Amino acid sequence: MARISWKEKKKNKEVLEEIGLKHTELLKIVKTRQLAYSGHIRRHQSLQKSIMEGKINGKRLRGRKRKFWLGNIEETTTRRINECCEVALDREEWRRTIASNLWQETEQR
Repeated sequence: MARISWKEKKKNKEVLEEIGLKHTELLKIVKTRQLAYSGHIRRHQSLQKSIMEGKINGKRLRGRKRKFWLGNIEETTTRRINECCEVALDREEWRRTIASNLWQETEQR
């Protein structure tokens, strides 16, 4: 970003200040795009949809459970994934959901 090389060893906070963004704004942009993309994937029959919704047979490896894309969607929207999938089929409703979610997030800070 802003043609800053990793060799300069600047901290993320310094880079964001140079660009003129706050850390929270950057997170909001990422979450918005993630929600928008998940709605897009949900509405279309594609390989990405199969991968996102797929289950893998077999045993889970030891250790902490991994975070999943759908888990992040649930966490961000504070809705169950079934509800999110239903709402995502209606593009306008999904856009309102994304907008209201970001509005609530901004209010909390």
